[in-house]
Amino acid sequence: MFATQGTGSIPSAQTARPLVYVAPIEGMIDLGLAPFLARTIREAEQAGTAAVLLDINTLGGRVDAAVVMRDAILQARIRTIGFVNPRAISAGALLALATETIVMTSSGTIGAAMPVLSGGGELKAADEKSVSYLRKEFAATAEHRGRPSEFAEAMVDVDVAIPGVVAKGKLLTLTLSEAMDHHIVEFTAATLESALGAVGLVDAEVRRASETWAETLVRFLTSPIVASLLMTIGLLGILVELRAPGFSLPGFAGLLSFALFFGGHWLVQLAGREELVLVGAGVLLVGTEVFVIPGFGVAGIAGSWPWWPRSG
Repeated sequence: MFATQGTGSIPSAQTARPLVYVAPIEGMIDLGLAPFLARTIREAEQAGTAAVLLDINTLGGRVDAAVVMRDAILQARIRTIGFVNPRAISAGALLALATETIVMTSSGTIGAAMPVLSGGGELKAADEKSVSYLRKEFAATAEHRGRPSEFAEAMVDVDVAIPGVVAKGKLLTLTLSEAMDHHIVEFTAATLESALGAVGLVDAEVRRASETWAETLVRFLTSPIVASLLMTIGLLGILVELRAPGFSLPGFAGLLSFALFFGGHWLVQLAGREELVLVGAGVLLVGTEVFVIPGFGVAGIAGSWPWWPRSG
């Protein structure tokens, strides 16, 4: 869904203004944002636009979502521009690095992308496997765009030192002047219009992409808190229904919660038939453990497996 800025008569083919699609990347980068960006790029390609501009202002988010979005940007068949307005932190830095041209505001920052794990209300550093993987994702992305890979790696891993820039044990975050001096950022601009002018798209026709209601709903359903709540309600509802058969409110609530959870994850391609089968088997095994062979043995352990936490 797009809204076109500007007024006036339709220009002739000889004087047509370049068309640019603008995709806002704001707030948390989550699983629902990836389909939105992929759709925007796809529609921009079909419309024959001059470029897609990512208007970036984020402190980061999920690594898996950022990697999917990074791939969509690198595979785009049209020009991509990252406008850091004013910050591209953590996963946001990966998206900016994936674009062909980066423009940053004078107060902008980019970097600080060390992966962390959340649990029990606290954040802790990810394991070496996760850090190593993400470090090379950043390096490969920077190399692909002709940017210095060691700077990208230093954004992720505190063990990467760059003499005169960042010491070992410190995470790299760059201001505008630093990013331009080290060839991470190409241009600076204060506004979207001036950013387009800086990259040679003066007087471009701007179409701002906006989420459809379905994409907004998917982002809500796949958010960590909502997804965990839906899974918990679903499991408890089914267990209560097994305890008092008859298909009452708990059973309906359980099935609805599972439908919302898997529906949202199905739409962002994170759940398939295998996950549905595993969760269904888990419910049956836990029900067997609770109602047929009370205790907590093999059936209970096996049935709880689909809900065990998994490392990335």
